[in-house]
Amino acid sequence: MPQAKSNDSKLFATRLALFYAALFVGFGIHQPFFPVWLRAKGLTDGEVSMVLASALMVRLVATPLITTLADRAGVLSTAVVICAAATTVAYIGVGLASGFVLILLAVLVAHFVWAPMMPLSDAYGLAGVAKRSLDYGRIRVWGSVAFMGANIAGGVLLTMLAPTSIVWMLCLSFGPLLLASIGLVKDRREPSSGPKGPGYFNRRFVLVMIAAAALQSSHAVYYTFSSIHWKEHLGYSAATVGLLWAVAVGAEIVIFWVAGRFTRGWRPTSYLIIGAVSSIARWAVMAVDPPLAILAPLQVLHGGGFGLVHLGTMAYLADRLPPHARASGQGTVSIAMGATMAGSTLLAGYFYARVGAGAYFAMAMLCLAGLALTLIARSLPVPVHRPVFQPHRDGAGG
Repeated sequence: MPQAKSNDSKLFATRLALFYAALFVGFGIHQPFFPVWLRAKGLTDGEVSMVLASALMVRLVATPLITTLADRAGVLSTAVVICAAATTVAYIGVGLASGFVLILLAVLVAHFVWAPMMPLSDAYGLAGVAKRSLDYGRIRVWGSVAFMGANIAGGVLLTMLAPTSIVWMLCLSFGPLLLASIGLVKDRREPSSGPKGPGYFNRRFVLVMIAAAALQSSHAVYYTFSSIHWKEHLGYSAATVGLLWAVAVGAEIVIFWVAGRFTRGWRPTSYLIIGAVSSIARWAVMAVDPPLAILAPLQVLHGGGFGLVHLGTMAYLADRLPPHARASGQGTVSIAMGATMAGSTLLAGYFYARVGAGAYFAMAMLCLAGLALTLIARSLPVPVHRPVFQPHRDGAGG
C-alpha cells in the first residue's frame, strides 16, 4: 500500500511538472516577445498596451465562468484539457489576423480560453500536492525552467527569423501543452463540505489578495515594454533581451527550489513583504536606464518580486480555500489580479509613451501600496478556521 501511494505521488508530480513546463514555454514566448510581434504587425505603443490590457480584462468574464463550471463538474483536469485544445485553435486565428481591430478580437477569443488555465492548473496542482504531501515549489519550478529556456531560445531564433514568426512559435508550443494536459493524473470529485458561498472571504483575506495583485501588477511596464525598450531605445540584440529575461527567471527558479527548505514557519505575508521591497528597489533603478552591467544582475530581484509573492499567495490560498471552491476561489483571485494588471498595463502605456523608462517609478509606487496593504492585513487578527491543507510549509497564519 505505501509503495502504491509512493508510485502515485511520483506519477502525479512528474506529470504535473511536465504540464507546468509545457504551459510556461508558451508564457516564455508570449511575455517578452508578443509585444514585439504586435509592433511588427504595425501597432502603435498605445494599441499594443490596449491589446495586452484587453487580453487581461477578458479574464473578468472567462475566469469566473470556466472555473465555476469546473468546480461544479468536480474534475479540474478535464477542464484543463478542454482549455488547452481551445487555446491551440484560437491562437492560429491570432496568427492569421491583421490590423488592430482583427488582432484585438482574435486575442480576446484566444485569451478567453487561455486565461483560465493558470487558476485551473493551480487549483488542481495545490489539491493534489496537499493530498500527497508534496513540495509545490519543486514541481512548479519546472514551469520557470521552461519559461527561461523559451526566453533564451526565442531570443536566439529571432536573430534568424522575422518578428512576424513569433506568433507561430507560440502556436507550436501549444502542441506539447495539449499532450501534457491529457497526461495529467485524473482528479476525482470530492464530497463538498462547508458553506457553498465564499465563506473564506474576510477583510484580512481581501487585503492580502489586493496586496498580492498590486505587487504582481507592478510588472506591467516590464512585461509590456521592457523588450521593446531594450531593443529599440537601448540597442540590445534579441539574444541579449532573452538573456536578461532568463536572468530574472533563473532567480525565480532558485527561489522555488529552495523556499520549501528555508522558509518553513514563515507567514505568507512575510513572502509578500520581502517581494515588495525587492520590486521597489528593482523598478526604482530600472527607471533611470542603468548600464547593462547593472541591469543584468538587477534582474535577480525578480526572484523576490515575483517568486516569493507567488509562493506567498499560493500558501495563503492553500490554507484558506475549502475543497468545493478550489477552482472558483483561485478564479476569484485571478480576476482581481487580471483587473489590476489590466489597469496597470493601460497606465504603463500612458506613462511609457510620455516618460519612457521613467514609467517604472509608477510601478514602484504600486509596490509601495501593496506593501502598505500587506502590513495592514498582517496587523489584523487571524480568523479562527480549520486549516484546509498545507502544501509545503508549516506556518499557516497570514
